[in-house]
Amino acid sequence: MTDSSASQDGKTVNDINSLLEMPIRYWKQCLTAVIVIVAAAGGYALYGTYQKSQVAKAESELGAIVTSKSGAERLSALEALAKSAPAGARDGIDLEIAKAAQDLGDYAKAATAWQAVSKSAPAGMKTIATLGYATALSKSGQDAKAVEVLENLSVTAPKAFTMTVDQQLAVTAEAAGQWQKALSAFERLKAGGHITNAAFIDTKISELKAKADTTAKKKS
Repeated sequence: MTDSSASQDGKTVNDINSLLEMPIRYWKQCLTAVIVIVAAAGGYALYGTYQKSQVAKAESELGAIVTSKSGAERLSALEALAKSAPAGARDGIDLEIAKAAQDLGDYAKAATAWQAVSKSAPAGMKTIATLGYATALSKSGQDAKAVEVLENLSVTAPKAFTMTVDQQLAVTAEAAGQWQKALSAFERLKAGGHITNAAFIDTKISELKAKADTTAKKKS
């Protein structure tokens, strides 16, 4: 073995020994780090418990509002609760705000609440909330925007909701004067075969074809 090899081997052994010695030489620092980590973990656990308790508290307050208040008083109380409630309780509160606002005919406020739920809720509830959002938009006079929402939903909604989305899209697109989109939705409903009002659908298809043709001729 050459002198340089021996020197290199010696350096490697010394490096390894230094690494092995570090936890011993710096045990106070290591212990401090462990304490910090454990304290942080405990802090997160306590924070999680606190969050759960806050959600439970908000849900309890929500139940009290729903059972004891009605009309504008209920809506006002729900909006006040929403400002202080943790994220975990917001979906339930927003759902009640949407319902209370709709009952009062405040569809713009209902649309805002439905939209909030549609952004954070699980898949199934997200679809229902988006349908509610589109309905509130339509009732507030924003049919064109509602059509856009429903078209996007038709791409992402679970298959079980396909017919429901098309039904709402057909009616909303017709209200918006978007004949071709309404026609396409009614035609999809007919093609699906799961309808009980076939005669009505056929009538709507005929009417919308005529309107779409007239519009196309005016543009050409």
